[in-house]
Amino acid sequence: MRPAVSISLILVALTVLADSAQAQPTELTLSEKFENFQNRLQAFADSIANITKAAFQELHHSELSEKTRNWFSEQFQKMKEKFSRDRSD
Repeated sequence: MRPAVSISLILVALTVLADSAQAQPTELTLSEKFENFQNRLQAFADSIANITKAAFQELHHSELSEKTRNWFSEQFQKMKEKFSRDRSD
């Protein structure tokens, strides 16, 4: 009966040690903290870049910007025609 009690006590002790090791997270080192900060900052910058890129693409393909580009193209074409007529005269 003694070996059964000893084995039981050892198992209980190992269980308590394993639980306490999992319950207390280890403190991060300074380099790990900086690495985590860098990763979070990079993810933030990437998300801001993607949002900005999407906004510019939406603006570029909007109806207002297409009408504006067409208007400028028409005005430029009219100016070219006027200058070409003035030179030929």
